[in-house]
Amino acid sequence: AVLAFELLRWLFGLPRRLRERRGYRRLAEGYEALTTGLVAAAAGDVASARHHVRRAEKLLEDGVPALLLLEAQTAQLQGDETDAIRRFRAMLRNPETELLGLRGLLAHALKDGDQATALELARKAHRRSPSTPWVVTTLFDLLTRAEQWEEALVVLNQLADLKLVTPEQARRRRAILHLMLARKAAAAERFDEALRHARRAVKLAPAFPPAAVEASRIAARIGRNRLARRILENAWRLEPHPDLLAAYLELGGKDNPAERLRRVERLRSLQPFDPLSYIALAEAQMAAEDYDAARHSLARARELGATARVYRLLAELERRAGAPEEKVQEWLARAFDAPADKAWVCEDTGEVLPEWRPFGLSGRFDAVQWETPARLAALESDRKPATFLTHTEAPVPEVRPGGPPDGAGTARLPARDGATGKEAEPAAPGDGEPAAEGGGEKNGTGEDRPKTPADAA
Repeated sequence: AVLAFELLRWLFGLPRRLRERRGYRRLAEGYEALTTGLVAAAAGDVASARHHVRRAEKLLEDGVPALLLLEAQTAQLQGDETDAIRRFRAMLRNPETELLGLRGLLAHALKDGDQATALELARKAHRRSPSTPWVVTTLFDLLTRAEQWEEALVVLNQLADLKLVTPEQARRRRAILHLMLARKAAAAERFDEALRHARRAVKLAPAFPPAAVEASRIAARIGRNRLARRILENAWRLEPHPDLLAAYLELGGKDNPAERLRRVERLRSLQPFDPLSYIALAEAQMAAEDYDAARHSLARARELGATARVYRLLAELERRAGAPEEKVQEWLARAFDAPADKAWVCEDTGEVLPEWRPFGLSGRFDAVQWETPARLAALESDRKPATFLTHTEAPVPEVRPGGPPDGAGTARLPARDGATGKEAEPAAPGDGEPAAEGGGEKNGTGEDRPKTPADAA
């Protein structure tokens, strides 16, 4: 009796077991098709992805997260953006796929250049998942592009908490954001607020010249000239910079050469061991026609660190002093082989910019750094001829060894390495020329580059 009962139970349960087995096999085949389809989509195989998505749709139930993704990716591969958007929007209805859908819609908005829609989607994604790295970094990028500086400051703190930026990067970017807030407030003539933001930027990044320059100019605008001078002098003590020099001389208005010389001498006394102090002093002395003093200052600058600018100034000094043209050309030839002067350089493109800006040419925030450009640094198309740091002058001409001066001063210079060949050697120095540092040896690491407003700004 027991055996008969068990047999009957087995027979009655057979259809159910067969259905379950077919269901399991169908589910396995569906997920196999789904996996193969995802691999094909990732590889860009449109035909295979389309085939497997259709098979997965037949075998799997609607709403499977990975299936929604495969359908959207296949639509994108086919170039059907409308269907892809529809699929991504369908993902928003499922909590498991909501973030994935937002990411797909966000990528589409960025591809179309719709920054406003992209920012709205990034904010939604941030509310949904505030600790996801791509969400926080994308939101910060879009907020800075939209000039939403206050909100960007909040997101920057999250970037730092998640260790997506280093502490040094976080401090510098906070300084830049406060600098942009200062400019925004100054444009609206809210000068007290602007000065608070600018001084906050200086406190966060004391060696960041644009912050000190902005704070100084705002302080001068509201009549606090002593504070303006102190801000620039403190920044100069930390690291001399052409932008600081230009702003410091602006505080004096249209001074005569003797007064400007006195102001530059003040900066030199604050940083007596930096070549830029003596370069600025030499330029001011040349403007005052004190050529012997200028020659002494440039000799000191060469001792501290000769760059192309130093040799150009020596050439200009000899020209003004009435030296033979051969002597002028000899100094210019040395400028060609000398290390380049620091400039504002876009990290992403390597191009030299005429001034600092919050975005690089690539569009990335905080991509412009003060550094020595590469030997073949490209020049931005709107660069202008060089000017003196301390006063307005005609640009100093450039020459290549054995060639005429470059009037425009904007040509790219050839590389000098084993791959491209060695350039001609410069003319030998003439009698009576001051000795070159290190017995006249070239360091072989830098080259002359056309002077730009970045050298003076």
